[in-house]
Amino acid sequence: MSNRKLFQRILYAALFVVIGWFILAFIIMPVVGVVKEIFFADGRFGVEVIRKLAGSGRVVTSLKNTYVMAACTVVTVTVIGIFQILITEYLDIKGSRFLDAVFHTPLLYGGISLVTGYNYVYSSHGFITKALVEVFPNMDPNWFTGFTGILFVHSFSMTIYHILFVKTAFKRIDYSTVEACRSLGGSNIQAFFKVALPVIKPSIFSATVLLTLMALNSFAAPSVLGGKDYYMINSMILNLNSIGRRDFAALLAFILAITCIVLLLIMKWFERKNNFLSVSKVPTKLRKVKIRNPILNGGMHLAAYVLAAIYLLPITGIILFSFADIQTIVDQTFPKHFTVENYVRVFSGMTTLKPLLNSVKLSLLAVVIVLFICASSALAIHKLKNKATLILELTLLIPWMLPATLLAVGMITRYSVPDQLVFNYVLLGGFWLLPVSYAVISIPQAMRLIKASLYQIDTSHEEAARALGAGPVYTLIRVIIPAMLPTTVSVGAITFNTLMSEYAVSALLYSANTVPLGIILRSPNLNPDPYAAASQLVYIVILMVISGITLGLTQKYRSYN
Repeated sequence: MSNRKLFQRILYAALFVVIGWFILAFIIMPVVGVVKEIFFADGRFGVEVIRKLAGSGRVVTSLKNTYVMAACTVVTVTVIGIFQILITEYLDIKGSRFLDAVFHTPLLYGGISLVTGYNYVYSSHGFITKALVEVFPNMDPNWFTGFTGILFVHSFSMTIYHILFVKTAFKRIDYSTVEACRSLGGSNIQAFFKVALPVIKPSIFSATVLLTLMALNSFAAPSVLGGKDYYMINSMILNLNSIGRRDFAALLAFILAITCIVLLLIMKWFERKNNFLSVSKVPTKLRKVKIRNPILNGGMHLAAYVLAAIYLLPITGIILFSFADIQTIVDQTFPKHFTVENYVRVFSGMTTLKPLLNSVKLSLLAVVIVLFICASSALAIHKLKNKATLILELTLLIPWMLPATLLAVGMITRYSVPDQLVFNYVLLGGFWLLPVSYAVISIPQAMRLIKASLYQIDTSHEEAARALGAGPVYTLIRVIIPAMLPTTVSVGAITFNTLMSEYAVSALLYSANTVPLGIILRSPNLNPDPYAAASQLVYIVILMVISGITLGLTQKYRSYN
């Protein structure tokens, strides 16, 4: 065996050991810890915790609330998402490019920052609700609390999945089929629903699966808007963990995981059974159709811009109020004076700057871990194609099937005491557990994207390098890695952007020294800054700016891919 091949085998073996340890310590064993907490709490198998949980009315209600919310979310988001496609891609609506940009705004801020922003606008203290109460004195100022508020946020934030999946498929519809329907006497609306929508059914189906999973796993909206009486599974898990009932929290997380897995299996079966086919590979480009009826045309334009206003108001309100003084933010409907003092205060003091710096540090570390594991694993899976790499791929996708709260509860149960897997350290309450957990929940999506990029690499380039005498390491560094770089950078940027306002895992695992931005946005009382309400708005604006830059960089690198 040559030294080159020996070095290659040693390198692969070392990577497998490191990645295998990571998977065992932070993916498999936390899940085992949850199962142990539920069924083997006293060292013997038992189901007593299940009987106790079933007897808790609040817990059972939280389960019902979660499943009802998921069903309602799928309906409302599907209706709004299809309407957005109708007015931006199919009908000739004035200002459609502007509307399309507005409907993309949930990409600028998500999770806890989006919910906090909506809460500033539509809650009982929000300027929109204050203005409406002045006009309609009998209106309930607390309408944005509980089921209504959560469904409202879900409905207008999760439509991004239709933009990412359904809209792309819709653009490839053959316009000649639409014309054929109209020539047979069908109206424009009939052509849309009877010809266009059936073609994009696979994409609608994929978006529905994601929507259901996201609604089931919703954490930020129920935690902020649920109030004292409306709980969903994840907010109940957080509550149970805070009062020391880890067994109940573990069981709820386990039930949510089983629900997600069963849902994925049912959807997969349904997809195979119906054998959906897309007929989008067509030559005739879709052209927008005009609405001939003036009343219908006016109604569609009005509905389109009312919908756009709902999306724009939170962003506009956040930006404007971030330049207002604290008294205006708390008491007044709309600011009359503007100042940059809030921004100066956030950036000039370590008390206010620390949560932002914590999030940057934790997110960057998580991104490094994610890219190292996913890039190394994707290369091994792509090149070796054996049973070991198949098992590696499947285990790295485990977090995609499990709720983040289950993995977080598993980390708590496993690493609240010294553990040999992590060299007898107690990770809970320390620094490293949070970035590692961030990495775990981010790995599946990053893995799928980076692996997909390898199939786009022209194999002739590798063959040419080998023909010129280049070894595997040199070929990797000079040919394969540069080809992977655009997707890898995009994945890293998007992952960083998502983790900057992460809340689900942070709420269960943060410590006094690692309070991230998501926690401060949810619980400003943890920030000793007396101007915490103003600082919250500044934080959200900063997150939007970071997201905008991230999206710009992502688009740039994708254009090179």
